[in-house]
Amino acid sequence: MKHRVLCSILAALLLLPTLAACGRDGTAQNGSGTTAPVADTATTPVETEPETTAPSLEEILGFAKADNGGRPFTILSNSTSSYEFNVDALTGDVVSDAVFKKDQMVEEYLGIDLKIILENGSWAKRSGFNSKITQAVNSNDATYDLVSNMLVCTLPLAASGAFIDGNELPHVNFDQPWWLADMYERFSVSGKLYGFLGDASLSLYKDMSVVFFNKAIWEAQKPDANLYELVRNNEWTLDKFIELCSDMSRDLNGDGQYDSDNDQLTYFGEHVPNGTWHTALNLQLIEYDENGTPTYTGLTERFDTAYRKLANFRETVPGIKDQDSAVVGQYTPRETFAAGRVATMTNFIYTTEYIRDMEDDYGIVPIPKYDQNQEKYITQIGTSTSTLFVPKTVSDIALTSKVMECEAYFGYTEVSPKYYEVALKTKYASDADMQEMLDIIRDGATIDFLFVHGTALMNTPYQFFRYANIYPSLASAFKALDKSFEASLDKMTAAYAALN
Repeated sequence: MKHRVLCSILAALLLLPTLAACGRDGTAQNGSGTTAPVADTATTPVETEPETTAPSLEEILGFAKADNGGRPFTILSNSTSSYEFNVDALTGDVVSDAVFKKDQMVEEYLGIDLKIILENGSWAKRSGFNSKITQAVNSNDATYDLVSNMLVCTLPLAASGAFIDGNELPHVNFDQPWWLADMYERFSVSGKLYGFLGDASLSLYKDMSVVFFNKAIWEAQKPDANLYELVRNNEWTLDKFIELCSDMSRDLNGDGQYDSDNDQLTYFGEHVPNGTWHTALNLQLIEYDENGTPTYTGLTERFDTAYRKLANFRETVPGIKDQDSAVVGQYTPRETFAAGRVATMTNFIYTTEYIRDMEDDYGIVPIPKYDQNQEKYITQIGTSTSTLFVPKTVSDIALTSKVMECEAYFGYTEVSPKYYEVALKTKYASDADMQEMLDIIRDGATIDFLFVHGTALMNTPYQFFRYANIYPSLASAFKALDKSFEASLDKMTAAYAALN
């Protein structure tokens, strides 16, 4: 796991200055402050480790510190995610202050003055936000050096030629662990990628989908099931999840029903995070040809098998509830989970911000693999994750790419650890299992092609695992969508292929 390896290396390097020093007289200091004899090197050769020096910031980033004379650098950003950039002042909030420090470090390293223009870029207001980009590009206006907005809201502009492909950014290294892995392999079109996801955005961490479990319920009812060990041993699979989670409901009021107000539920999921099982089980419906052109496979046996297993789980196991989070007047899954009435729940990481004070202890693990042959645990991030876009009209593409790399790196080192510490209270600092699971979860973070481009296409087959409805014939449901979806995919692919 790239995150864990890099952190281990940095930690080892930081420990080097604390190693005990040998005295000039052939003795070494011991813990009591006295001296102890050391081996006679004249007769006993001692192998010494070669000195290791920590890599410089220039070596890590791949470019030197620069002085741009305090040049203004303007970022158009979504006002509903204003926590992504904070260059105004320290507030006393740990996470906000970490963002402030991140931005200060970027300014200092590159000699720039960050200017953040906030506009509402939410789904309801996306047209107004996007029109500012379009107007700037059409008038050859270089006002915006960088854009940050929700992936699903602004990426559709890419097909019109509004943005610069990642291959043209000279100082961004997408192989580094502070960027989402496999972006080109997962959701580029014709070998081109115009939206970039990484640790520059705190929402990357907030919007990762995971499985929460109530430790008190699991220890009482499944004392021999160690979910952390199952993850480590590559045994946390779809079948194992269904096997373990199929008998954990309790009809506490004895009315023969299982409801979120009075009883203990086996599983409670929200429609949107439920849908990310599609990605976690690696149910890809898009393949690439040798030219990087995406092609649609249609319904696969793997997809159908996974769907049927989870549909049967919902139809036959008591105490399972799925709910649209927009429903008013009902308990949400996170509220019911916080009250100690849910054994297992799929939700986004930011749910931790709402359940920190729950009486029962809880754990977090990745969504299961399809089976043990799946290479790694896959974590889908939300389509609302803040994404970086580079307008076609930027005046200094080299500087923009450096800002992107710095924002991602300093976000990785300064912001994400603080977010975990605060969101999980003391759990992140004190629970080694939790730290390891979060490393695994972040290492597998990605997003499926259909979720990235879904709103730019017609009848995209990416909502089946929300289980708002259970389809008796998945083949029939796909057939109703296939023709229009494939036509829209071909149209989008042609548009990307025509871009310079």
